[in-house]
Amino acid sequence: MNKKQHIKTIDQLIHDDAFILWCLFPTEKLEQVWIDDYLTLYPEERENIEKAKQMVRLLKLNNSKLSSFEKDSLKKNITRDLEKRRKSRQIRLIWQYAAACILIVCTLGSLYLINKENVFQGGEALSLVDEIQLDTDQTEVELHLAEEKMEVADNATILVDQQGKIKVADKSNKNVEAVDCESYAENREEKKIRMNLLSVPKGRHSSLILPDGTKVWVNSGTVVQFPEIFEKEKRMIYVEGEVYLEVTKDESRPFYVKTNQMEVKVLGTSFCVVAYNDENYQSVILKEGSVAVEGNKGGKQVIKPNDLLVLENDQISVRQVNVYDYISWIDGILQFNEKNLGEVLRSISRYYRVQFSYSSDIEQIKCSGKLVLFDNMDQVLQTLQKTLSISFHRKDNLIEVNSINNQK
Repeated sequence: MNKKQHIKTIDQLIHDDAFILWCLFPTEKLEQVWIDDYLTLYPEERENIEKAKQMVRLLKLNNSKLSSFEKDSLKKNITRDLEKRRKSRQIRLIWQYAAACILIVCTLGSLYLINKENVFQGGEALSLVDEIQLDTDQTEVELHLAEEKMEVADNATILVDQQGKIKVADKSNKNVEAVDCESYAENREEKKIRMNLLSVPKGRHSSLILPDGTKVWVNSGTVVQFPEIFEKEKRMIYVEGEVYLEVTKDESRPFYVKTNQMEVKVLGTSFCVVAYNDENYQSVILKEGSVAVEGNKGGKQVIKPNDLLVLENDQISVRQVNVYDYISWIDGILQFNEKNLGEVLRSISRYYRVQFSYSSDIEQIKCSGKLVLFDNMDQVLQTLQKTLSISFHRKDNLIEVNSINNQK
């Protein structure tokens, strides 16, 4: 590395081909470039290096592993691109090949958006959660920026850099770059931070990488409001629906998730928030770390890993659970243990954009198992029929569920 090279910002690092190659495929030579040379010259930049590394690695989106062939192909393409344009700061190829290797995130739910100016003013958050409206007609993922609306491909990943610039990588290897937002400095000076909104309808799913590197898996039927850039003192997003987050640790800036009934505060951890309008409860499931949950009408609770916190009728309860039963949807699986069939059917309804009709007796049937969310919903229903005494009769998007015992 040229000793005269200037310090790189996080944004410059994640656009640097050599840095990307080191993050994904570290070698002794690359370790020398970035550890022995760069950090020796600029030891104060170690924190930024770690943050940038995390952002690049989050392109994997989940814990799925690439095959040897996929790894070799990805590495060859990055290396070839690096040799062609060592001084280029574009990240197009890495986005294309990383997106092609993403494991599809399968999800649940159905809700929609707002039609007002989304703004943080005077450094205080203006909550818009209560203004989110259900839109049963929406069929595609939509990203609403401060000054424009754009459709986003299903299963796309949306990255927001530290200047509020939006990049989208979808599974078809296409890259879309949204219009630049106003600069961070201008927003800070005006004490106004505009909000973006991601709306994911039934049968669709998406994911976000926020300016601090925090990764958000967004389930079907979910709306997420997030700022162009985070405030200096805190990081805050608004959620209606279901999300799973891996929050980048920053003790100087707590991370908040707000729903219309509660506020979740974290410093850095992994957890799931469920806040659907068609459920009579909201919940937080903690995988690791620690979070504090406070209800809008009182009650505050700090929970630990494997805790499920439920807020229902303004009352908080906590119990230990198998976390994967509640976050398996990020891997395209519905895993459940002694769960009411009604809850399972509502999850399937959100994922496949259909409606179920059933009696209260069927609603209360307890079931345990695992459903792989195949492209063909009939396979999922057949699996349920084989394990439970029920039958399904489908007419268009309405599916009637009956008890086989009652039919005899």
